[in-house]
Amino acid sequence: MSPSPSSSDAVLGNAHHPRQELLQQLDLMIRARYPLLYLVTAEEDPTDEILYQIATQGTNPRKLLFWDIVRGWSDNGADKGSVMPALARVAKGDANEAILFVLRDLHPIFKHPESDKNAPVIREIKNLTKDLKRSRKTLIFTSYTLAVPPELQEEITVVDFPLPSVPEINYLLNQLVPQDKLNINGLAKEQLIKACQGLSRARVS
Repeated sequence: MSPSPSSSDAVLGNAHHPRQELLQQLDLMIRARYPLLYLVTAEEDPTDEILYQIATQGTNPRKLLFWDIVRGWSDNGADKGSVMPALARVAKGDANEAILFVLRDLHPIFKHPESDKNAPVIREIKNLTKDLKRSRKTLIFTSYTLAVPPELQEEITVVDFPLPSVPEINYLLNQLVPQDKLNINGLAKEQLIKACQGLSRARVS
């Protein structure tokens, strides 16, 4: 099931907002057929929202599918417990069908690519890369930490998902925190915003 837009979309409407810039950057990479993207993010929900917007914007929407090792694919629950079947699904299908395949938390595999269990995964990703460059499919990895195996360094494009900026923190405080719990303004508000810098959106709100 794809995520739906949230109230933070109002913030994303600002063309100069960092998340809007990130959306445009990712959209350009996907349209340019970058085969492998790696999003380093401490927060899944805001990342999913960005990907949802990329998938649904424009006249030619893309299909958006998420996979993790516990729940499998978001549309049918298939391929739980193993990465290789998930990668096999990426390999299948029409090359002209626009799809964003999002695989979560592969960093344990990427940190130890030489192991007997992980080496086939790395090899299959390398195999997929050649096909993805000639297709409208993009493979996106998301994780809270960066781990790129040497074998994939030339193919993976790393993108850091930013923590909330000052304007977004201010928005979150104004819109998501009940005003009776945040009855401050002026210097006190500025100090609170400064104290929230470096925190995730969930911790701010």
